[in-house]
Amino acid sequence: MSRRTVTALALGLASLASAAWAQAAPDAFVTDTRQVVKIGQGALSGTVKDGVAYHLGIPFAAPPVGDLRWRPPAAAPSWTGERDASRPGASCQAVEDCLFLNVVRPANAKAGDKLPVMVWIHGGAYVVGTSMGAFGGDTEGTNFAKKGIVHVSLNYRLGRAGWFAHPALTPEGPTGNYGMMDQIAALKWVKANIAAFGGDPAKVTIYGESAGGVSVHYLMLAPQAKGLFARAIGESSFARHRPEPLAEAEAKGLKAAKAAGVEGQDAAAAAALRKLPLTALPYAGGLVGRAGPILDGTYITSGIAEGYAAGRQAKVPLMLGGNSHEASLFRPQPAQLDALPADRRAAVMQAFDPEGTGDAARVVNDLTTAQFITEPDRNLARLHARAGQPVWLYYFSYVPPSQAAKKPYGAGHTDEIRFVFGAPRASFQPEDLPLSDAMNGFWASFAKTGNPGAAWPRFQPGERSVEFGADGVQPRAEHLKARLDLVEMGQK
Repeated sequence: MSRRTVTALALGLASLASAAWAQAAPDAFVTDTRQVVKIGQGALSGTVKDGVAYHLGIPFAAPPVGDLRWRPPAAAPSWTGERDASRPGASCQAVEDCLFLNVVRPANAKAGDKLPVMVWIHGGAYVVGTSMGAFGGDTEGTNFAKKGIVHVSLNYRLGRAGWFAHPALTPEGPTGNYGMMDQIAALKWVKANIAAFGGDPAKVTIYGESAGGVSVHYLMLAPQAKGLFARAIGESSFARHRPEPLAEAEAKGLKAAKAAGVEGQDAAAAAALRKLPLTALPYAGGLVGRAGPILDGTYITSGIAEGYAAGRQAKVPLMLGGNSHEASLFRPQPAQLDALPADRRAAVMQAFDPEGTGDAARVVNDLTTAQFITEPDRNLARLHARAGQPVWLYYFSYVPPSQAAKKPYGAGHTDEIRFVFGAPRASFQPEDLPLSDAMNGFWASFAKTGNPGAAWPRFQPGERSVEFGADGVQPRAEHLKARLDLVEMGQK
């Protein structure tokens, strides 16, 4: 069974052959359906299916509830006996006691194998989402495990629990970015424990999409995350994101607290806030912008592009890119073009509609995509390359033929996720599978070697990238240059 050991417990046998036991790792044993791994916190009883082991719902920090709300994550709990690790922990979208992660790996991996590790950070505008199964794909990492990778997915505090500032909380210490503190705590857990699963703590790749991709870049810039990862991938990562100034975040916190009946800025106000249900603290506006990174001066000290321009990012290999219709997240309207000054509108139409079709709807969608994702990606790739670091840039434009009528402007926000993970498999048509297999392979190769492979050229020289599109994987040079140059002028 390819280095897996079948135990008497699973088969109901009276004894276990000593030769079979000798094949097992000293800190793990495998059955037909169960596998136990021992870490410092205690023993974890996970499941095995088709050569992949799943250890899910592992607490990496203490529950951030009660007096621990709005504080840095505290030490993870320990337990006696075997902890059931067959199911993911609760989502931070649903409850506060949610600081769990999941480890998915080859079932025959053992301590000392030094397999590459991938750590997935989910998206969801810092308000919704979960470590596994949300936003376009099954993100448990089974296909990466089948390629010899130890895959980790994590929860982090969302909404008011994770990204909240108030003058009563600020004097207590690092404030605002509690979700980011959770991400760093999870990476520290990985560094301390992943060897027990056969992973190499010196070969960790962090990657994420949307808010998760933004998080990747802030982790690249955070001194507290230094040495916790060796490579990074940002998908649809809003690479010109700027954090909310602390004073503005505190003002919003004051307003929300007042609406909930809590006034004042002292320790008594902080205690009263911690006793409230989070649902008592109202939001203003839509989903996007409700929560997110705050310029706290400790974990986050600048915007993403500003930090990279100053050379403060981790000096590690980087992959990043976005999709051809990221504007699906914003749903811009053609009337927005009419609000532009006449000369700017003419330049936009020339760059984005050189054939003169007059399709204002397509132009405004392409322009919005370029403003938020494609041009910021190019800018960040330039900055990281200028720092002497290897960069690989991509553009995902593939629309499955079965969805073409519903996606006239291209691949929407989150559409690449299921192709990267290769799951859920049932969601693919046969014609989609080659591209998914290629993308899953590129991501796996990057995690293993720090290079996605020869078919994907490095960004420099020539500002090269690859497009994952209708014609497969195609190298590009100075892709969409006229559009991005125009957008760049407006960013300055």
